[in-house]
Amino acid sequence: MSKKWLLPIVLTLGVFVALAGYGDFGSTLDEIGRLPVRYLFAALGLAAANYFLRFLRWTFYLNVLKIRVPIGISALVFLSGLAMSITPGKAGELVKCYLLNSRTGVPVGRSAPVVVMERLTDVISVIILGFTGIALLPTPVIAVLAVALVIAVAGLMFVVSRRALSLASLPFLSRWSCLLRDSQQGFRELAAPRVMILGVVIGAVAWFAEGLALWVILKGIGSDIALARALPIYAAATLVGAVTALPGGLVGTEGSMLALLQQSGVTKTGASAGTVLVRLVTLWFAVAVGLVALLALRRVPVIEAGIIPATEEI
Repeated sequence: MSKKWLLPIVLTLGVFVALAGYGDFGSTLDEIGRLPVRYLFAALGLAAANYFLRFLRWTFYLNVLKIRVPIGISALVFLSGLAMSITPGKAGELVKCYLLNSRTGVPVGRSAPVVVMERLTDVISVIILGFTGIALLPTPVIAVLAVALVIAVAGLMFVVSRRALSLASLPFLSRWSCLLRDSQQGFRELAAPRVMILGVVIGAVAWFAEGLALWVILKGIGSDIALARALPIYAAATLVGAVTALPGGLVGTEGSMLALLQQSGVTKTGASAGTVLVRLVTLWFAVAVGLVALLALRRVPVIEAGIIPATEEI
């Protein structure tokens, strides 16, 4: 096993053991074991819906940039990126640009804006989801959401501005100067109002599906809470995990979700079991799907993609 997977796996096991112990180890395992299979499959289906919707957005962004890739290869490249969900802030999903380049010859600089805009619109979408229950969230969490929104918007304004090119002159970024220059036009096209709005809408629906998965799991283990509470809890915990900069948002996501669930009236055991289950369904299911797609992609022969010059209309 690659050493880069060792830390996330050890950290995950440690977090899950701590969660189970916090809710009373035996009781938490019993709670997990009592989850009806139909609820588990429903939650997995909702997680899969999240991936499907985000794939639609990925395809839409590629079309906006006039990058033509066979649907099968495009799907495998996108799904392979899910294996990088365990990286801090999902930054590892930039590997999709290199996978696309290795299989179709699409320049990394042409596809890099797609991945960056995916992350930015995801942040905005999750924040919107979090604000749906703003009255139910504690002040510190609301502050985290507000700060994250400001950073996301500021980041968007920066990457589409001419000032972004000034980064290329910095010594530690000099080797990426060509990539930054090649990506600039792509950022501007994807930041167009109609493109941004559609990207955020798709993202909001996608992350709503995973928030719904948390509600389904809690309902399945008998710790039912209102959907209006489950959605902002999932969104807030996801963002808190992202700002911790730990692999997959570990510790931050679980800790904040556990606290917010208990604050909403869920028992210690129910909150522990629900948090473990939703992380297995939303994080590690994604990693498993991504690894399978990555293995499948290795069997795909190299082709030449159709790239329409930027001056040409779709």
